[in-house]
Amino acid sequence: MYQQTDETAASNSALTTLVVVLLVAIVAIVIGYFAWWAPSRDTVVVPSGPDTVVVPNNTTPIPGPPGPAGPSGAPGPAGSPGPSGAPGPSGAPGPSGAPGNSGTTGSLGTTG
Repeated sequence: MYQQTDETAASNSALTTLVVVLLVAIVAIVIGYFAWWAPSRDTVVVPSGPDTVVVPNNTTPIPGPPGPAGPSGAPGPAGSPGPSGAPGPSGAPGPSGAPGNSGTTGSLGTTG
C-alpha cells in the first residue's frame, strides 16, 4: 500500500465523520416521519376534477348529551280530503208505535 500524509489522513477522517453524521440525521428524519408526521392509515382519496384531495377519515365524534329541543315550526297547509269510508252497520230498530184503529175508514187525500 501507500502511506498517507497527515493532511490526507485528517481529510479522510473529517469526511468519514461528516458522512456518518449525515447518515444518522437521515435515519432520524425517516424515523421521525413515520412515527409522527406519517399520514393516517384511514385516508380516503376523493377525486375532484383535475386535482385529487386526500381527506383523512380518522375523526371520531365524541358522544355527549343531546342539546335542548328547538322551537316548533309553523303548521303546514291542510291536506286534500281523503276518500269516503265504508258504510257503517245498521242501527238498532226503534220502539214500536201505538196500535192503530182498524175500523174507521176515511178519505185519503181526495179533493173534490
